[in-house]
Amino acid sequence: GSGKSTLIRLLLGFNKSEAGSIYFDKQDMENYDPKMLRRQMGVVLQESFLFAGSIADNLRIGQTQASLADMTEAVTTANPLGTIQALPNGFEALVGERGVTLSGGQRQRLAIARALLKDPAILILDDALSAVDTDTESQILTNLRRVRANRTTLIVAHRLSTVMHADRIVVLADGEVAQIGNHATLSQTPGIYRQLCELQGQVQRDIQQSRTSEGNLL
Repeated sequence: GSGKSTLIRLLLGFNKSEAGSIYFDKQDMENYDPKMLRRQMGVVLQESFLFAGSIADNLRIGQTQASLADMTEAVTTANPLGTIQALPNGFEALVGERGVTLSGGQRQRLAIARALLKDPAILILDDALSAVDTDTESQILTNLRRVRANRTTLIVAHRLSTVMHADRIVVLADGEVAQIGNHATLSQTPGIYRQLCELQGQVQRDIQQSRTSEGNLL
């Protein structure tokens, strides 16, 4: 409810801003053809949609001429390659409507690979790592940092681990920008971000303590 999805819709031109302006390369968004602008973007939503067909068909939606090598590179970055290799037909394996044959994390990772295969100037991940575990998330983010040259990556997330290595973090609250900075600065500054750090840190400590206690009982 803080305005994250609304901001993404504004960037994509689906909503019009009632005040202020959005600039891309120092040019007002209104000066661009919306279709041309969207072609420069790769968007991965929390609920990733896959069509009935093969994995290759789904990956090539934004880049129809992608080669096997291109697809392999994209899925290696997004981290579903092991899953694909384990399937009987690899990239030609069929997925059901909405990807019902895959887990939520697998669908998200394939959607990220599809966006990367498009090689967009702007990559938008709208809570797109929510269905993967923290270890997988860390691997994906490390890979994304490796291939982010000449690309702007916008990551919307609730987990601090997802955004803590970002160059700039924008904290939204009640539809307004509450704080801007990097993790090192914001985590030491009184405010919402520091509160989240303390809260999520306590949750992790409680989980670790619970696991330790369970281990002592076994």
